[in-house]
Amino acid sequence: MTPYQFHHLNFLKIAYNNFIKQEPFTLENISKEDEQFILDFQQLVKDFEEGSEEVYTNGEAALERAFRMYPEIAHLIARDLLWYFGGSCLHNMPDHEIESFQRLDELRFEAQEKGEEFDYLNKRASVFGQN
Repeated sequence: MTPYQFHHLNFLKIAYNNFIKQEPFTLENISKEDEQFILDFQQLVKDFEEGSEEVYTNGEAALERAFRMYPEIAHLIARDLLWYFGGSCLHNMPDHEIESFQRLDELRFEAQEKGEEFDYLNKRASVFGQN
């Protein structure tokens, strides 16, 4: 697993851990639909860890489902995951955010071409004006 993938795996784990602490997932009588969502999200984390080829398709679908079914807690998903999984997830991102992630990818690819190590979190903070 590359450092880039590792960061995104951690973002997925954080989202999952945040979700399970929120309603409706904390309710004693959770609906079948809510239970299935959280089980599928948990499986997505496992599939990512195992390097499954289906992770991109399943990740995109899971995030879209989260935004559609749970808009009140969708903010618990790192924006990086929307960019990482792409596709229909990009509809949940404003243009300026997409441009920032494009710039971050450009910097990552430049470092890769030069054989340099890429510090994703620090570069991300710099691109997004957070440091």
